[in-house]
Amino acid sequence: MKILVLISAIIAILGSMYSFLYVFVRLKARSAHKIPTVILSGGGTGGHVYPLLAILEEIRHRHPDYRIIYIGKAGKAEDHIIPKEGIQLVYTWAHPFEGIKNPIKLCWCLVVTALGTIRSMVHLLRLMPLWVISTGGYVSAPTITATLVLKHIFKAPIGVFLHEQNTIPGRVNLLVGKWVDRVFVSFEQTLSFFPENGVISGYPVRQSIAVIEQKTFKSDLPFRVPPDRKVVFIFGGSQGARTINRAVVDALPYLFHYRHKIFIVHGRGLSKTPIYDAQRDTEERIARLDEEIRRELPSFYYGQDYFYNIQNIYAIADLVVARSGAGTISEIAAMGKPSILIPKSGLPGDHQVMNARAMKQAGAAYVIYEDVTRDENGQIIERVDGQMLAQTILRILQDNVFLATMGLCAKAFFQRNASKTIVDIIESKSVPIPPQKILASMEIPPVWTNGKLLRSLQLAYNKNPSAYNPLDVLKDEDELEYFRYRVGRLLNDPRWEIRNVGVKLTGYLLHRDKLPNLLRMIEDRTPVSFWRRLLGGDFQEVGFIRRNALKSIRILGVFDSNVARAVEKALEDPYYEVRAEACRVVTHFSELLAGKDVWFKRMLAKLGDPSFEVVMEAAIAIGHIGVDNRALEALLSLGTHYFWQVREAALRGIFKLLERHVISPSPEIYKGLEGFILTSTDFVPLFPIRKTYCEILALCEERLRKRGQVQELHKHKSTTEQEKVN
Repeated sequence: MKILVLISAIIAILGSMYSFLYVFVRLKARSAHKIPTVILSGGGTGGHVYPLLAILEEIRHRHPDYRIIYIGKAGKAEDHIIPKEGIQLVYTWAHPFEGIKNPIKLCWCLVVTALGTIRSMVHLLRLMPLWVISTGGYVSAPTITATLVLKHIFKAPIGVFLHEQNTIPGRVNLLVGKWVDRVFVSFEQTLSFFPENGVISGYPVRQSIAVIEQKTFKSDLPFRVPPDRKVVFIFGGSQGARTINRAVVDALPYLFHYRHKIFIVHGRGLSKTPIYDAQRDTEERIARLDEEIRRELPSFYYGQDYFYNIQNIYAIADLVVARSGAGTISEIAAMGKPSILIPKSGLPGDHQVMNARAMKQAGAAYVIYEDVTRDENGQIIERVDGQMLAQTILRILQDNVFLATMGLCAKAFFQRNASKTIVDIIESKSVPIPPQKILASMEIPPVWTNGKLLRSLQLAYNKNPSAYNPLDVLKDEDELEYFRYRVGRLLNDPRWEIRNVGVKLTGYLLHRDKLPNLLRMIEDRTPVSFWRRLLGGDFQEVGFIRRNALKSIRILGVFDSNVARAVEKALEDPYYEVRAEACRVVTHFSELLAGKDVWFKRMLAKLGDPSFEVVMEAAIAIGHIGVDNRALEALLSLGTHYFWQVREAALRGIFKLLERHVISPSPEIYKGLEGFILTSTDFVPLFPIRKTYCEILALCEERLRKRGQVQELHKHKSTTEQEKVN
């Protein structure tokens, strides 16, 4: 009875609180809308802030009396950008979602987001906005969550709108998209994620990003560009990009010889975190350049943390080198600038890569992919080769026709009036086309998953290994380049199953640049934890990976001193499949290894391996690389081996020796063949061992016939066939 009373009391209290808040929200909404307020939220990077500023320009143009409030996070990009735009900035708490593997970080993320939601709720109750417009990002999560609670639970008359800039939606937009009024998208293919309330608007770009005469701003720039120089504007977003910053500095020695023809404007970024300080890292890297380059550097290079009037730099640029976030490529396209795009790898859905590929396919950009590799300490890093960047910049700048064509294609790529479309729909002045109708009319190209690509390439290779070309499957150099880039991430994934796919694709895509990665995996002897050893593990790179790395080396067709060292180590690997595959590598490269005594002796040693699969492959390899009677003697000694597969492999080795003219038909060979056991314990319709044996006899008969010694064959053949074949 007491429990029922307690439950009833709790329900009554909660009901009273709800009623109070409901009435408060409704009354507050009536009074607040006398001074219409628009709340903007989205941040962490400039890519979330700038589209909101573009939408804001359109709202201010139509409603100069509206009050604009921006809810962001202290210390992020909005903290630097928003105050300069004359917008009131208020703060909330937010924390990025870093996955579920670390429970402490997960709990902290949930706690901070919950507290941020309460803080955002206070802002919303105080301001009671007419609209809340967000561009996503973890910074917007508390504000959007609080708004949806007020809208759907307390029936607050707030319009909630999202804008998704990229082809693949971010986590926040994807999670809350179906609960908001409209989701504006920049690309048609993004509609599939929001089939009920998605609207194609394009990417909103600020009016200040427009085509401006170069001479208009040259006098106002913080640097002076010497006459007759081509300007290259390089930046990595508001926070900067370590990959791009380091590549720029590494490119300077190669650009130095052209310093009288070019001028580099470098936006380093605002990042000053314990992980990466853009200014300090760049300056330290510059300090390591040759003294002559450092002395001449101001004559052709200018670096600054951030350009708040970025349109001025765009205006004078002949070529832009940048990331490929939706905001950046939209601004580049709006200005009609040719560009080299370096997409950030590993983002959700690889959306920057997809953006860059879309620009390249439109003829508006050249793409350089980050290479995922390891530094001298074994840490995984993304990098771009400075020399390659310099060569690409110089090659494009020297082709004026190509520059002009890229600029025209960039202009054609840009979707104009996005801000007007967005505000029209927010104000319900236009009715968008239902996304279902657009999706029904779209021709969406097939997507190559890693598994589907691997199966298709394997099939093509198995049909004709000697004439194999991955372009027969992919049909496009751009596709091949993209998948080779993707392999870099797969090879460094923490999950061995994903790395294994990357190892296989390295071979089938003929990605020889990744040969050092394969060799590192083959030679890996990093022990796993005690618990993984209990489950059968041995080293960090599991046996399947080491085996498949050797197979990929066969497909790549590369055998140098580094490969030789790795194969030698693989012959002593604890996993029998790795040892067997190492023997197959020796067979594959037999033209290079035939007659090399050290490799012959290694194969002889493998005839004593405890695994019959390894002995089989070693016997075949001996037939391919042996050059004297030692090979025949070793293979004949296997004639009574317990496993028929080993006996059959020995016969195949003898056949290869005959085929290569290392040995000739002789009484000794016939006598040795008489010692072979040709029976098999397997129930199969065709015995391979008997077939191989008969092929040897047929080859011997053909050779002897040419030499006029057929009678010698008949002398031994009758005895052999009667005693062995029957």
